[in-house]
This record gives sequence, structure tokens and C-alpha cells, in this order.
Amino acid sequence: MTQDFQGRTAVVTGGTGGIGSAVVRRLVLAGCKVVSVSLNAEEAAASLAAESGAECLNLDVRDRKVVMDALAPADPDFLVLAHGALGRTGTLFDQPEDSVHRLLDVNVLGVQNCLQAVIPGMIARNDGHVVMIGSVAVYPSLGQPVYSATKAAVHSMARNLRMELFPHRVRVTEVRPGRVASGMHAEMFEGGLAEAKKRLYDPVHCLTPDEIAEAIVWALEKPAHLCVAELEILATEHVIGGVRYHGL
Repeated sequence: MTQDFQGRTAVVTGGTGGIGSAVVRRLVLAGCKVVSVSLNAEEAAASLAAESGAECLNLDVRDRKVVMDALAPADPDFLVLAHGALGRTGTLFDQPEDSVHRLLDVNVLGVQNCLQAVIPGMIARNDGHVVMIGSVAVYPSLGQPVYSATKAAVHSMARNLRMELFPHRVRVTEVRPGRVASGMHAEMFEGGLAEAKKRLYDPVHCLTPDEIAEAIVWALEKPAHLCVAELEILATEHVIGGVRYHGL
């Protein structure tokens, strides 16, 4: 028997773009009250609120006090952590300091801030579900080494959180998508989204934000005794791994 979303509350970070907005729309349609959290996206937030009826908060997940003040009173049943940052393509040894700090602050500390605001309420109710968006970038990859490191941190945090929450009935799901045509990759190139489409989206089959959102809602609706702990989603044409040899 699946869970009923009627009367339930969800907080979705990164809620005005890509995977986050797709999750917001699906949860609202399912009857959930949704609080969408995003940064500097007033126009997108207004559009999303008008379209879906979700409450939209302009909030920086890096600011612990702001996060605590805004999210703790919301006391959500579901927390979907879909915010994230990328950086310019490069190597581990040539990253600008400000870029490294931004990636760590958004992708790791921002996650921890949200957990600190929301988890105590879930423990008190002995009920709740956290979805953490990781990435297949946890595997070694070229071009985004610091981003990969932050997603490896999210992977570790998700597993650790499940241990910490035992024996409470608070579930934790880590979702690791392959390449998603969400627009997020615009950060990687001087040419922005147009260059990202040219290099990363158009040549291959990419996943869509709505496909990932569908999987997230599928995990959320499972009965309380069942936890989808990890979910890795790839395009059929996307394979991870391989061996590299110099000269071959």
C-alpha cells in the first residue's frame, strides 16, 4: 500500500529549476503541501507558485541561521535536497579558491544545514523521509573533480544518516542520476547553456528532470516500513567505468 500525500508537507530545495521544480510539480499534483526553496530566482519562483500553488521561499542554503529559522517551523514530512552547484571544467589542482568554497558550501554545508533544521522534527514524530540528490560523479571523472568530491560527501552523508536515524522510522534515500538535461551544466562553460547543449546534451541521450522526479516520488510513496536506500538512474546509452591505459 503506497503512502497518501494528502495533508503532508514537503520542503524541496533547488525548487525553481531542473529536478527540483519537477519534484515540486509532481508532489503538488499528488496532494502534498510544498515549500519550494531557491536562491535569487524571484521570477521563476513567482511562475512556479502561480502554476503549481507551491509556497516559494528565497533562501540561501549556505546561511545556517536563515535555514533554521525558515525550515524548522515548516516541520516537513518530506525533505528533498535538490539544490546544487557546479564549477568551471578543470583539474583538481587548478581550481579557483572561490569556486571550491562555493561548491563545498552549497553542496555539502548547505545539505547539512537543511538536515539540522528538519531532522529533529522527524525524529520527534518518528516519521519522515529525506531524499538526497547525489550523482554518478561519485565515480572518478574528468573535468569536475571538486563537484565529484562533494557528491562523494553526499553519498557518505546519506549512508551515515541512515545509521544515525536507526531505529527511528525516518527514511533516507540517495538518488544518483546520470547526466540530466537540467540546464545546470551551463556553469561549466564560458558559452553558458548554449555551449552546454552543444557539448553535453545534443550529442547524447540525456535524462530529463521529470524522469528523475518520477523516481523520487516513487520512492517517497512507498509504505513506511520500506526504504529505497539508493537509486542510481542512467540513460541506457550511459555506462560507467572502463580502464584507461597510456598509449592505447
